[in-house]
Amino acid sequence: MSQQLWGSTYAIWPLFIVLFACSINSVTLLSKGSSVWMTVPTAILASTFLLIAGGAYVWSHERLDYAKLDDGQLIEATLPELKGLSMRGNWIPTFEQLVRYAERAIPGEDAILMLPGEDLFYYTTGRQPRVPVLMFDHTVNPYTPDEVLKIGRDLKVRWLIVKHELQLDDDVVDGDKAHLTKLLKQDFKLIKGLKGYDVYQRRHA
Repeated sequence: MSQQLWGSTYAIWPLFIVLFACSINSVTLLSKGSSVWMTVPTAILASTFLLIAGGAYVWSHERLDYAKLDDGQLIEATLPELKGLSMRGNWIPTFEQLVRYAERAIPGEDAILMLPGEDLFYYTTGRQPRVPVLMFDHTVNPYTPDEVLKIGRDLKVRWLIVKHELQLDDDVVDGDKAHLTKLLKQDFKLIKGLKGYDVYQRRHA
């Protein structure tokens, strides 16, 4: 818990509870005869601080600081594959527009490169991702822009989909996105502009 309640909390809580219990037990062993008088107040005090800090953490939605939480109307997905999904704003309608366009215009066997990435697209359409990177995030993408260009050519990627309205406050691709997009556009031409997405096709396809 080196970063308090804000950071490094993924799957660490069980370990923290064990360490917390060991600390209470240590108080019991050190206090010997007055164990009950020391252990119970210590446990209550520590638990109270954890509940207050944890409650404030949950209420503030600090883990969602990276996302643009729209205060607009709550919209539910209409596609059967996304049944039960709801979100405020136009994120779902724009995504469903992309899915419907792909079903009409992009053959199912064609390889698609999505920038910066849209793994939900493959789940919804049932397509198999052909490019070895689902999200061109600087934390999970090991390839340079030139290597991505080469991969696209080697795999004969016929379609490039660029998402230009992100539900993130920060650009996940950092400064490489503009360079990567510029490189890829050498091989692709814009054929359809959707709300939130631009669809490109390989020039010699």
